[in-house]
Amino acid sequence: MDPYKMVIAVANQKGGCAKTTTAVNLAAALARGHKKMGLPPAKVLLIDLDPQGNCATSFGIEKKRVKKTAYDLLTNDLGEELPLMDEYLIGPEDLTASMRNAWMLRNEKGRPPATLTTENLWLLPSDIHLSGAEIELSHKIGRETRLKEALAPIIDNFDYVIIDTPPSLGLLSINALSAANWVMVPVQAEYYSLEGFSMLMNSVKMIQRRINRNLKIFGVVMTMVDARSKLSRHVCDQVALSIPNKLFSTSIRRLVNVAEAPWSGAPTVLLNKPTSSGAGAGSLEYWTLAREFHRRVQDMRREFGVRDPSRVSLEAQGRR
Repeated sequence: MDPYKMVIAVANQKGGCAKTTTAVNLAAALARGHKKMGLPPAKVLLIDLDPQGNCATSFGIEKKRVKKTAYDLLTNDLGEELPLMDEYLIGPEDLTASMRNAWMLRNEKGRPPATLTTENLWLLPSDIHLSGAEIELSHKIGRETRLKEALAPIIDNFDYVIIDTPPSLGLLSINALSAANWVMVPVQAEYYSLEGFSMLMNSVKMIQRRINRNLKIFGVVMTMVDARSKLSRHVCDQVALSIPNKLFSTSIRRLVNVAEAPWSGAPTVLLNKPTSSGAGAGSLEYWTLAREFHRRVQDMRREFGVRDPSRVSLEAQGRR
């Protein structure tokens, strides 16, 4: 794998730290792009490796209607290339239709916001069946690298691959960390998160030594921050001291509208216009995080002389 390929596992062994919210909103923002923020659109693949399947829910998708999931991908024993783009991934048109349908179910009057669309985002969903994959794979050859091998044929089709992981270091998380070359860590601004953060750092070191030497920490983002709380500020300060060069300057506050967005079947960055207050405050924070994320990627590529045009621009040139 290209060491500068942006395959990012969003991981933390502690639950409830906004992993899925961060993965979904970051993927949606990067795919949409924002001209005023200097964020160009990118081609993004979002992979759900959490058996709860909340990535699909975030886009208003009814999981019972999904035919192929991450479970089918990981448990495939045929040893042949799978038709991922055609049969496994949910494309932009279907994601847009699902979001708009979900919005109309929750809102009897009016039309869905014009922002409830996406053009450059694909989703590999999961459901509760994925919880059985760890047991089924436990005795099989190559169990830690099933995801990496399955993604190999399509990895270069995307600018970013973002993998949402479960809150544990089981076989599913190990598959994500084996397939990725970067880890993004959401850390909840609460005391127990410090212990979970330390455990994750040790787990990443273990994966680096034994399975994936290319794995590196891309960044740490503080989530559910309450600036009025002394404990919240203390946790942020401790994380900044332990890994200063990796902490994002953008933090995500504990906001009701961010938590309510999945109820309307869309990530907050697509559902709400970014504003400094009100319903759009959470949207603005995730858009700001996406911009900082993009700039960090660009700085890294410039530092190492990597010149790789986006897949969106390449495809646009090909259509001319």
